[in-house]
Amino acid sequence: MIDSHCHLEMPVFDGDFDGVLSRMFENGVTHAVSIGSLAQNERLEKTAEIIGSHDNIYTTLGVHPKSPYKDLADIAEKFEKYYSINKRKLVAVGEIGLDYFLPALSQEDFEKNKIKQKELFKFQLGLASAKELPVIIHIRDAYEDAIKILKEYAKNPDGFFGGVIHCFSSAEQAVADEMLKMGFFISFSGNITYKKNDGLRAVSKKIPSEKLLIETDSPYLAPQIFRGKRNEPSYVRFVLDVLTAEKGVDKKKMDDLTVQNTVNLFSLEGVEGFYPAVAYKIRNSVYVNLTNKCTNRCVFCPKEQGNGSNFCVKGYNLRLKKEPSASEVLSSIFRYYDFDEIVFCGLGEPTLRIETLKEVAEKVKKNIYPISSDGIKIRLDTDGLANAVYGRNIAAELGSVIDAVSISLNAQNSKIYGDICDPQITLKGINAYDSVLDFVKESKKHIKNVTVTAIDLPGIDITFIENLAKNLGVNFKLRRYNEVG
Repeated sequence: MIDSHCHLEMPVFDGDFDGVLSRMFENGVTHAVSIGSLAQNERLEKTAEIIGSHDNIYTTLGVHPKSPYKDLADIAEKFEKYYSINKRKLVAVGEIGLDYFLPALSQEDFEKNKIKQKELFKFQLGLASAKELPVIIHIRDAYEDAIKILKEYAKNPDGFFGGVIHCFSSAEQAVADEMLKMGFFISFSGNITYKKNDGLRAVSKKIPSEKLLIETDSPYLAPQIFRGKRNEPSYVRFVLDVLTAEKGVDKKKMDDLTVQNTVNLFSLEGVEGFYPAVAYKIRNSVYVNLTNKCTNRCVFCPKEQGNGSNFCVKGYNLRLKKEPSASEVLSSIFRYYDFDEIVFCGLGEPTLRIETLKEVAEKVKKNIYPISSDGIKIRLDTDGLANAVYGRNIAAELGSVIDAVSISLNAQNSKIYGDICDPQITLKGINAYDSVLDFVKESKKHIKNVTVTAIDLPGIDITFIENLAKNLGVNFKLRRYNEVG
């Protein structure tokens, strides 16, 4: 287990810190994310001390919406200082957001406070964009305004690197659905164990398991069994118990998956057996991110948008720390337990790691992995240039292990293909567009299901490409610009 949100720097832990860590390990909690606050009178130095002396504890930087409001320039300066010192262990900007539970304020002061909170929130979202970090979002009695701000943030091609709605508290499924549409993870704390929170538990049951995180928010929100007492990271097991019961799955599966989700969101290194950005689930498919290298530099690729460094797809940051081995890929795939398709895709050209791709696919097909892979289909999404890259018939090699291939053609002729896809193949005499067409033809001979795709960019003759696919005897699929995943 990982406690994805706690406050270990707080004085309430000072006299018992070693005991807190011991109980974490005794109860299977291997890592924690301890929130670092930039607000006035907060113990940021204590947080730095904790993460510096404990490899298994990570941190964040942010100003809570109810913290004493500070000058934005001062916040930026302080952020830069602590980021530069601690960036190896700094995994997110947070917690930040909106908190409208302010019963002591007059209506006039309340409205002024809301304006300042929004200003602070947007400013810190900007810090996250600049540092390419995910965000940890705090929302209380402010979901409508928070959703409006987050929708704009999530659409920014330069700006969204994933995030989590921490300590989710709404019993409205529509609120959770809005967050999920934007790509956010949803995290639950001890409040999900409270007797009267049936509505919250009902919401948790409908959230896709691949988007769930667990946390304590300790020392706050102790679970029902310890309610009214100090909370601590070892108690995150009670949150896991509730989610396991609501989902009706094996506890070990839910434990592993919430760890993988946390590793994926925060790009955590050092969690044994878990690897960030390697596998991620969308709908009923697990996507495999073998490499960030590409044969093309397509104008519509998220990596080529804005500042050219956005690797985020559906809330997953797909920038690989390292290219994974076959065993690491298989381990990452089978953290998920409810899927019927494996897709080699990611933000890179998967065939550039053809041997690893084939090894993974062969092992899945042989059903030698501990979790049964019977009935799981395997698909390859590719630019179709593998034969040109390797100088041999890759399509034929894949025929026994790939059930379907989706090939990006994207143009009606070689010139337009070059303008849109900017192929990086420099071998003399190679025409990239013709090579893609040849790959389509060879795939038709060896692979059961072949689809040619095109994206709806201006100047693309979709009808021509669709007819071309028909004449080649393969399927056609139209993809929408800026709809990835």
